[in-house]
Amino acid sequence: AATLAVVVTYVLAVSVQAQPLPPELTQPVNDFAHVIDDARTREMESLIRSLQQATGDVVVVATVETIAPYANIDEYAVKMFENHGRGIGERGRDNGLLIVMAIKDRMVRVEVGYELEGFITDGFAGETRRDVMAPSFRRGEYGEGLLAGTQRIVSRIAEGRNVTLQGVRPVERRAARRTGSGGSHMVALI
Repeated sequence: AATLAVVVTYVLAVSVQAQPLPPELTQPVNDFAHVIDDARTREMESLIRSLQQATGDVVVVATVETIAPYANIDEYAVKMFENHGRGIGERGRDNGLLIVMAIKDRMVRVEVGYELEGFITDGFAGETRRDVMAPSFRRGEYGEGLLAGTQRIVSRIAEGRNVTLQGVRPVERRAARRTGSGGSHMVALI
């Protein structure tokens, strides 16, 4: 029995180590799937840098072809958020947010650092994916959808921090939807 436990532990350790790390995030917008045009990349980077300068909060956008060999986008996003041990956000604060989109898997996830969870709730993230981003994704306009989602998220964080960013409109209030629990952070890009 002890030998079996050692073998199982070894197999699990090897399988965890064998799983490749997601690519390193080095910019506000990391378009590994090459689906965002330059103009939208610049707009997102400008928004993200304005927020970071005003509040210290860090938003990162990433596109990848696929999450494979990860089992699901939740697991992939958590690993990507770790960013090879550097994390996202200021050191000592959990004030980062990651929007990751997997093109072939047709999924997007918003991974939120603890300090920003009061502003970007599961419900708000889900509504942003469903109502703001997904319509553009369905048309193959990935840059447009990511820009719209980034604008909404940056606006919400700025509003929560009581700062005004030039060129950022306040988040419009939508009627509350009656859905189940907060739900998952993924949406199929039909």
